[in-house]
Amino acid sequence: MTTRRLWIEKLYFFIFGVFLLAVITGLGVYFVLSKDLPQLPDNLANINLSLPTEIYSSDGDRIKVLGERRPVSIEDISPNFLNAIISVEDSHFYEHQGLDHIGLARAFYMNFRAKRVVQGGSTITQQLSKNLFFSFERNFVRKIKELLVALQLEATFTKEQILEAYSNQIYFGSGAYGVEEAADIYFGKRAKDLTLLQGALLAGLPNSPNNANPFYNLDRALSRASFILKRMVQEGFITGSEKEEAQLSSLELLTPKNYSNPNHYFIDFVIRKLEKDYGKEFVHFGGLKIYTTLDSRQQSLAKKAAISHLEALEGEMSARESKEPLQVALVSVENKSGAVRAMLGGKNYSHSQFNRALSNNRLPGSSFKPFVYLTAMMELGFSPATVVTDEPVVIDIPGAQPWEPQNFGEKFAGDIILKKALMKSLNVVSAKLMKEVGPEKVIETARRFGIKSPLGKNYSLALGTSGVSPLEMASAYSVFANLGIYNEPYFIEKIEDFHGNQLYEHFYQGIQRFPQKVIYPLLDMMKGVVDAGTARGIRRMGFKHPAAGKTGTTNDFKDAWFNGTTKDNSVSVWVGYDNNESMMDKRGRGLTGGRAAAPIWVFFLQKVLQGKNKVKFPVPAGIKFETVDVRTGRLVNEITLEKMSVAVKEELDLSPLPELPESEDEFSASPDLFSIPENQ
Repeated sequence: MTTRRLWIEKLYFFIFGVFLLAVITGLGVYFVLSKDLPQLPDNLANINLSLPTEIYSSDGDRIKVLGERRPVSIEDISPNFLNAIISVEDSHFYEHQGLDHIGLARAFYMNFRAKRVVQGGSTITQQLSKNLFFSFERNFVRKIKELLVALQLEATFTKEQILEAYSNQIYFGSGAYGVEEAADIYFGKRAKDLTLLQGALLAGLPNSPNNANPFYNLDRALSRASFILKRMVQEGFITGSEKEEAQLSSLELLTPKNYSNPNHYFIDFVIRKLEKDYGKEFVHFGGLKIYTTLDSRQQSLAKKAAISHLEALEGEMSARESKEPLQVALVSVENKSGAVRAMLGGKNYSHSQFNRALSNNRLPGSSFKPFVYLTAMMELGFSPATVVTDEPVVIDIPGAQPWEPQNFGEKFAGDIILKKALMKSLNVVSAKLMKEVGPEKVIETARRFGIKSPLGKNYSLALGTSGVSPLEMASAYSVFANLGIYNEPYFIEKIEDFHGNQLYEHFYQGIQRFPQKVIYPLLDMMKGVVDAGTARGIRRMGFKHPAAGKTGTTNDFKDAWFNGTTKDNSVSVWVGYDNNESMMDKRGRGLTGGRAAAPIWVFFLQKVLQGKNKVKFPVPAGIKFETVDVRTGRLVNEITLEKMSVAVKEELDLSPLPELPESEDEFSASPDLFSIPENQ
């Protein structure tokens, strides 16, 4: 008995010691962290008066304001919403003092069972306290600070004051901060007039303001509202019959406002990026000034160019069962810095917020070929004057059926120099080059151009069969104009806090990924594509500035691309249907990159470069130009019917190639002659 009593006494002392240690530790943590805690305002409504964040374009226009609110008193908020938000976010709101132990334990159990975060344990008071922390902290210490502030809030203010402040600051999607603005945007009424169904629907938005947005996913929003109504019954706020009546009532959802401003594709991306890097509260409520790379004029020109040409194309299209419109993506990158000056993610933002300029689900087709050609030039010592044979070919693939690549129109050119092959976009030549160098080497080259999308290690990659984004392609093509220098594309120039202190500034320093003498001959070949190749329509449309680029058209005319660059701007344009339908006109002809995408590129850059000098691409030291026969690659001494300029390096020995006879009669048998820049 004595032994048992001693054991019990030791257990009591141990429990008391643990409790005392916990109290001392807690007091110590509070003493240390309380020095950094923000001072609570005298009036809790002042939390809602935080300065809004402003986003600016590179030309000084204020293009977006975040965090503007229209606070109202709790008397002007419908109980239908207040009861709904308590039911779904914090059912023990009126019982706890800032920390809900039961809710926290339940959330821990649910998350542990699901092996992922499926339920949060924060109370309404804890969520409110987050908005007092405008910092980059996203760690455990910050969580403790938030809890300490939540306890202070509970000790200082009434439950009604806390609930009022919370209702006025949470985000409901569609740019609505606070329940008053949300009620107006979604239903065109005051917060005090919300019906039971409307209140439940709004209460479901803060947890998922984008995925449950009724404007874009009404079924999910109503499903969420139904769940909340069920919770309200369980919590005793409404009866079962009231729930059934609410579900049968009219939602009276408004038609969303027309957000056709093309800036929104760019702005959405910038906001999501900043939220990921710094936290949503800091971005939306920190009173920041965010200066972006967006050029408002270029963005407006991009939309005008795209819409005018798409409307013309749709008038020529054959009848279809699907009513989906033609879609477009355009990205303009400043070559010298990598600044993204324009980003058009679709035809109409109000109809679709999906940003096709960032998506890598579309195939680039032949616009991927320059990476294949450059790999062959680096690995095999090929030059623009190297003769290749365009002929029917069967490529064996281990473990699969042999591949028989076909040219557009199923015609073959025979012997032809490399530059002419790119200008004619011969699929067989690209496939043969891929076979010789291997997919791994081509992928390595593409990575050096900044292509980050997954690329398939197969021979068909030679024809652009792995998806990439227009942003990647515009940035990659800028490397050609920069003579091998790669600049990571960027969107934000600098960020300032509300005091004007600079929090971030972008510094760019290009990386020389390829030697100038290696990259220039391919740039010259791509100039040939524009001047006399598959994109020669660009010259026919009156575009006079020096330019280089490549068209791209995928199987069955599902994707149309033109990626091209001038000295200062690289622009990628994609056109297609979201559902991957073929693009066919009334005559049964498919839309190619030269017909569907290149005109948008022209319309856009004609206006961007209006009034500017025509600047040529610089020719690196050690490059010379030679005139060769496009069939034999042999040097010629006279200007003939067709002259091709081929850039080659001076150290390349062309002397073994016999020169063509100078007799005019003998030239008539070989009329295809190009002047080419030689690779040194």
